[in-house]
Amino acid sequence: MVSIDIDASLFWQIGNFLLLIVALNYLLYKPIRGIIAQRAEKIAQLGSDITSSEEGIKAKAEELEAQLAQARKEGMTTREEMKSEGHNKEREIIDAATAEMEKSVAKVRDEIAGEIGAARDELKGQVQSFGQELATKLLGRSIQ
Repeated sequence: MVSIDIDASLFWQIGNFLLLIVALNYLLYKPIRGIIAQRAEKIAQLGSDITSSEEGIKAKAEELEAQLAQARKEGMTTREEMKSEGHNKEREIIDAATAEMEKSVAKVRDEIAGEIGAARDELKGQVQSFGQELATKLLGRSIQ
């Protein structure tokens, strides 16, 4: 069996153990804890930067939405104005074409009326001769 003797070496081992813990604490654990603390601080700072960036992005997005809505409104207004101008111009063109057509129709009617009058005058002049020819044909003899 194993027997444990308590002697001076036990105290030396306890002392070495405590000295090792103190040395490791100053040489290894504190620097590691410092690095971990710096990393946690940097992560927290980056988190706050991300949060402020997200807020900035939201503000920019809202501003862009407002500008887009304003541009749409202006576009609709411009479109309505252009549409109104187009209707007015269309009305002017149609009115001008209608007036020109009415002038042409009146001119053609005057020409037709003149031709009808000329044809009537010509027929009036020929009525006498047509009457004589018709009477000659009906009676079968010449009339003078």
